[in-house]
Amino acid sequence: MILVTVGTSHYDPLIEEMDRLVGEGIVSDTVVAQIGRGHYQPRNMRFFRFISSLNKAYQHADLIISTGGAGTTMECVRQGRPLIVIENKTLMEGHQAQLIGEMSRRGHLIACKSLAELPECISEARKRKFTKFVGDECRIHKLILQLLK
Repeated sequence: MILVTVGTSHYDPLIEEMDRLVGEGIVSDTVVAQIGRGHYQPRNMRFFRFISSLNKAYQHADLIISTGGAGTTMECVRQGRPLIVIENKTLMEGHQAQLIGEMSRRGHLIACKSLAELPECISEARKRKFTKFVGDECRIHKLILQLLK
């Protein structure tokens, strides 16, 4: 199952493209889309707008496609979930690009540059082993102790 998620926002171009790929049989997997506040309603895949947590959906998905929101990205890479991110460039000056680029460089996700490349990115994700993200050890308490000495 492929889960497509736009988080708390919307990104109709991604939902429309996935719906087209499913409708034309280019993607034969079961696809479920979380469409947020989007206007487009898919005809070829199941969808919902919001749920309180996507964690169960992440666990059931073989592949997750998201728009690069920090919350979804970090939840997926910390769980080592196969993740394709296509940046939603309609939001706030492309603020997602740095996170997506760095996570892609480290092998935590596939950065899909355009909707036209989505089928190739899905195919690549099927073959790739994703690197689980492990954060740095929290050191703030040590820094505070050093300052107090």
